Amino acid sequence: MEQVHKQKILKWMVLPLVLLGIVLMSGTAPAGQENEAGQSPVLQRIMNSGVLRVGVNPLFKPFSFQDKNGNRVGVDVDVAGLLAKKLGVKLEVVVPGSFGELIPMLTGNKIDLIAAGMSITFNRAKVIDFTEPYFYTGLSILLNKASSARLGISAVPDYQAMLRELGQNGKLSRLKIAVTRGKAPQQVVPRFFPGAKVIAYPSNEEAAAATLEGETDIMVHDEIFLKVWLKEHAGEAKFRLTVLDPPFKPDFYAMAIAKGNQEFLNMLNVFILELQANSQLEQFMGRYLPVKAKVITRSYNINEDYYGGD
Repeated sequence: MEQVHKQKILKWMVLPLVLLGIVLMSGTAPAGQENEAGQSPVLQRIMNSGVLRVGVNPLFKPFSFQDKNGNRVGVDVDVAGLLAKKLGVKLEVVVPGSFGELIPMLTGNKIDLIAAGMSITFNRAKVIDFTEPYFYTGLSILLNKASSARLGISAVPDYQAMLRELGQNGKLSRLKIAVTRGKAPQQVVPRFFPGAKVIAYPSNEEAAAATLEGETDIMVHDEIFLKVWLKEHAGEAKFRLTVLDPPFKPDFYAMAIAKGNQEFLNMLNVFILELQANSQLEQFMGRYLPVKAKVITRSYNINEDYYGGD
């Protein structure tokens, strides 16, 4: 009886180890969860299918836009293409109907990766994992000098001067600010302009157009977008609009993947280090904009002869 009892104990000790071995050898895990070997289910799916599905911004020039022939181009598209090449797979660019659809698409396994000029925010990090930043920029102000004259800020040189003037004349609550619905500035602006009226528009272009028409006094967005948009609409804007330098808040763009894919995240961070070391991002940017990078501030100046990035 004692011998039989020992055999039963040995059986129950060995069984879990056998099951664990089967899991490790199978290399499978629930979607969004790494298996015991630390393998990424998303990375495995990419390699097994031979396709990398990347969600991009519907319209954020020069990161993602359509050229005059209707082709999807941009810095993020080029970066995604290089990543697919290094992985040895094909690239499938996925363009959502709106920027706000990207995270649900990622968590719903509709795409493998977001490369969309997406700012790193704490709330987003609760549901997705960000890579290290691949692009350093900042939030800037597009100022309508005509409409803002009633507030006494038409000639301010920067954000600090604007806030100081509005604080002294008690008109901060009358400031109207355009932002893009669902993007980082919508959450950030109330903290930097307490009491101002924030108006959210469906797209970057609509928010900028509202500022041009005087519906709002300023627009807050990424400096690259504001400067490119202003150059492309210089004829309409004339001397009414200006972008205030420097950016008043640093901003960082990163790629994003579903949680539970540490192996893939590690690989992407190495990829980004190589991008930066080889200055490839600047090369991609140069395909669409004649820019000069300031190494210290990571800010960008659009040349005066800029006429469009298509």
